[in-house]
Amino acid sequence: MKNINEIIPCVILAGGKGRRMGGKEKGLINLLDRPLISYVLEKVSGKAAPIALNINTNFEKFKNFGYEILEDPLKGHLGPLVGILASLNWAKNIKQKWVLTLPCDTPFLPQNLIESLLKAKNENPDVDLVVAKSRGFNHPVIALWKTDNNLILKKAIEEGIRKIDIFTSQLKTAHVNFDEIDKSKSDPFTNLNSPKDLIIAMQILGKLPPIFGLAGWSGSGKTTLCTKLIENFTKIGINVGTLKHAHHKFDIDKPGKDSYNLRKAGARPMIISSKERFALIQENDNEEEKSLFEMLEIFAKSPLNKCDVIIVEGYKNENIPKLEVFRREIGKTFLHKDDTNIFAIASDEKLNTDIPSLDLNNISSITDLLIKKFEIA
Repeated sequence: MKNINEIIPCVILAGGKGRRMGGKEKGLINLLDRPLISYVLEKVSGKAAPIALNINTNFEKFKNFGYEILEDPLKGHLGPLVGILASLNWAKNIKQKWVLTLPCDTPFLPQNLIESLLKAKNENPDVDLVVAKSRGFNHPVIALWKTDNNLILKKAIEEGIRKIDIFTSQLKTAHVNFDEIDKSKSDPFTNLNSPKDLIIAMQILGKLPPIFGLAGWSGSGKTTLCTKLIENFTKIGINVGTLKHAHHKFDIDKPGKDSYNLRKAGARPMIISSKERFALIQENDNEEEKSLFEMLEIFAKSPLNKCDVIIVEGYKNENIPKLEVFRREIGKTFLHKDDTNIFAIASDEKLNTDIPSLDLNNISSITDLLIKKFEIA
């Protein structure tokens, strides 16, 4: 049996289109001022060598990481199997029998990942593939691949196979169940496919508290409910942060005041402070509105972030958990029927709905539900 401390070549797969990230290159998307791919590189540094990156765009930016670049051997963005084919071809060309593949968007990989996969490989000498497993799911992109299977994989892709599970079903496979090894509360193989996942990642990193939004039509009473919830949370010692979206231009500064003149002269940012409070004012570049994720990232990076929960008002189309505020008198339809992110509804009348319905005037019961659902301490 080989020593489990053997060094294995590794390819980080970053060649996808990132459709759910708005077409952005996922490996280069920042999570707390660091590109996602840097978290994966950190996990394999000193444990895998050589390391290569499978990419198809933004070559100059990825070259700055200092690793060999592998393009897909078959053109047309045919999916992750083609990136794995590039990995097998590369490793075989450098006389390696096995190669480790990892996605670029998994920042929480367990520290003992490589050691555990190598151990399983050496204990199962007849297998073609060693796959990580967690929470009942296989993760074939996080795996050790025998490089001799490169021609079989190429043929499968040329025959139209695109799903990894279909291809791997014909290989002798060993699985490593990390639920038995890693006792993390969150899944260490969580991959970040959307802005919502980035928010969850900041929460896993301990940089953001639980977040929920208040959704409702104009005039439904969102701000009134938000105010009462803040008052009630504060009474029981829970610190609340709020993020409110404005559909119009606003200015919290007054024309003619010194702070206003300094900001208009070009100060970026402008901070004004007094005995009672201080405020930071920052202009958006080119008047481009920041996304909800970007605003929450400001919360996460703030040294003043001591919130136990963040309430978001507005942003009703964003993919975050929401409490709907409903008043029939304003003549609008329910929102929760078209938004699966809405987990409950607060109204001034009794409703027969398929989600929990709360009395809009019973702030204590709403508070209790929120504390229980989001485990607010």
